[in-house]
Amino acid sequence: MKKVNFKLVNILLLLLIIILAIFVLPNISGYLGQAFSALLPLIIAFTLAYILNPLINLLQKYKIPRWLGILIVYTIVTIFFVYLIWGVLKPAVDSIGNISVGIENIMIEIGDILNVDTTSMSSYIIGLVDEIIIEITNFFTASGGTVGQVWNTIISGAVVIVVGIIFLLNFPRIRQRIKEYLTITVKHKTVSFVRTLDNELTNYLVAEIIIAAIQALEYGTLMLILSIFFPEFLVFVPLVALVAAVLSLIPYFGGYFSILFTAVIVMTVPSAAYGMIAIGIFMLIFPQLDAYVINPKIYQTKLNLNPISTIAFVLLGQAFFGIIGAILSVPFQVVLEVTMQYYKDNIKSSIKKINEHL
Repeated sequence: MKKVNFKLVNILLLLLIIILAIFVLPNISGYLGQAFSALLPLIIAFTLAYILNPLINLLQKYKIPRWLGILIVYTIVTIFFVYLIWGVLKPAVDSIGNISVGIENIMIEIGDILNVDTTSMSSYIIGLVDEIIIEITNFFTASGGTVGQVWNTIISGAVVIVVGIIFLLNFPRIRQRIKEYLTITVKHKTVSFVRTLDNELTNYLVAEIIIAAIQALEYGTLMLILSIFFPEFLVFVPLVALVAAVLSLIPYFGGYFSILFTAVIVMTVPSAAYGMIAIGIFMLIFPQLDAYVINPKIYQTKLNLNPISTIAFVLLGQAFFGIIGAILSVPFQVVLEVTMQYYKDNIKSSIKKINEHL
């Protein structure tokens, strides 16, 4: 009987995977996207439950029943999101109508400084901005064919709340069952790995909350100071703080996007050039302070991550998967580093075996 040539088998399997990736994935990517969109509310619900679970556990320590703690927390979260939509976003959208005039004014001022005609560039930018504003306005007013989109958003939000509550109610039971299953079916090392991974991801969430709070405070304070000289900016203070907090999820580079968004808001006033000077001064200090001092210190303290490798993960995530990839780059790095730490010897052994068969 002939001996199996494992080297040839491995090469054929590798070629088969490459062929499938080239010819099959493009044909099913649409279905995968639809499946992901359908499951997205469940993913968000579980993620939100995972984030809120430590808070529920804290409330239980103060003798508050779990069901009551969940009800209190979800009521606060729901009120907060309703406030964000109708108390922050809606007033900001209603007040942002002057942004076209602001862009035109600042482009004229730039043209005067550089002695160039900026009319065509100004028209192009204003066209893009007006299109975005119309889409946002249509969503809030359920007009322009967005009724279905609004209803889908409401239904998805309801699913997130209901399923999230169910997850939180059963979280201790889910954790216990997973622990029992892993204890029976796998080695102690794997149980320790899962526990460490859970702890590290919790630390990541704590780090992100701290960073988001810091950046929201920075950019909210900037807009508050500007509103002293330009009162029309006061309505944008919560919006800018919120956007800065969300963009802080992009490690190291989120501050620059926050600056860009703040600059767009500043363009809504006729004397935009003065506001842009303040933005320029702010940009020279705070994004660098966040990116190279505050954020690395928090990541290093909470997660013990190397700043250079984190930046590399962010760049790769953004290059392959866009903004979502940039946001998910750090948790992916956490998972990868914990896995490498626990299974370094196993991985080296597997690589050695593969090399022997190639």
